[in-house]
Amino acid sequence: MRDGLPFSIDEYRDRAGRVRARMRERGVDVLFVTSPANLFYLTAFQSIWYPPRAPVGVVVTADDERLVFCDYERHETLARETAHYDDAVFYRYEDVLDTIAETFRARGWLEGTIGLERWSPAPGAPLLDALGSRLGKLGGKIVSGDWVVDRVRLVKSPAEIEFVRRAGAIVDAAFDDLEEHVRPGQTELEIAARLDAVMAEHGGERAAIQTMVSAGPGVWCRTHAPPTRRPVEAGDVMYVDACGVVNRYHADVCRTFAVGRDHPEARAILDVTAQSVEEVRRTVKPGDPLDVAQRVAEEFVFSRFPREQVWWVGGYALGIAMAPNWVGHTYLSNDAFEQFTWEPGYLTNYENVLFDRDAGFTASYMETLLMTETGIEPLSSRPRTLTVAGA
Repeated sequence: MRDGLPFSIDEYRDRAGRVRARMRERGVDVLFVTSPANLFYLTAFQSIWYPPRAPVGVVVTADDERLVFCDYERHETLARETAHYDDAVFYRYEDVLDTIAETFRARGWLEGTIGLERWSPAPGAPLLDALGSRLGKLGGKIVSGDWVVDRVRLVKSPAEIEFVRRAGAIVDAAFDDLEEHVRPGQTELEIAARLDAVMAEHGGERAAIQTMVSAGPGVWCRTHAPPTRRPVEAGDVMYVDACGVVNRYHADVCRTFAVGRDHPEARAILDVTAQSVEEVRRTVKPGDPLDVAQRVAEEFVFSRFPREQVWWVGGYALGIAMAPNWVGHTYLSNDAFEQFTWEPGYLTNYENVLFDRDAGFTASYMETLLMTETGIEPLSSRPRTLTVAGA
């Protein structure tokens, strides 16, 4: 085992074995895994940059246990020291397509179907198109390789769940600190930076999504906005969304704060919507389709608040995340790329995001929910109701 791998070699072998089983179900003989999150899942490799014109990836074949790593030559030492694989091919920018095509030909990988991950954020789609065309001209049959690895990694192992729990504790510690240290006059950028620093002090990594801090009369429309230089003021409602991260496993928490003094209107909404988590937990059982939770959540919220006041009720799979994306390929609505069920080990975020445009405030929270053998467990201990900070 290489020093520093997050998991045992046995776990990595098991993951690859389950991927190969999924490949056979899908009729994929050779899978070229280029999604950074999926690459990390199978090999532990991660980089701060995935070149758009260099397909960093690993080749998995349905009838061979060996993993063959592919990367450009400048990553050779990084890969050899930090990643799990059995063989490797390194290329230059100038000959990337020639080298990979020749590797597929020489190793007999052109004889069956070849799956490419077109939903991967790297490399660029034109490069994957060119590679697929090159392999096709050599006799390979190109098929979709999307969601093969993603499907396997939807259910977390005990070791993965341990990391997710640690991530939940890390982000909770940052929110506890925020409650004590936010003061009027601090900028959104400063508050976000402190959250990140506290998580780093507890062993947390940089998340795949920016830490979000928004406050003031425009907060109602800034759910996906980055922090700004605006100082928070007494009386502001502040939206804070952050992820604890351990070995790229994310636990997401969003809470609403009132700066300096209480905000009765936001509190009244959150006192109600906070209960929707318990309604979902009461209703959803292991093995239920994901959309059982969506229906319960929507019924709870929309029966109590007008739809025009609701930005979103829902959630999506979490787990390994690589910037710029932290969202898995399944949603609680079960209407995304694949349908799934609430299997023990399934991890999702859960959002109730409400706002009042005229009054200029938000009343929002997000949880990370883990399905266990006995039911759904929230991973944050923070109250979902309004918190007054900086009084």
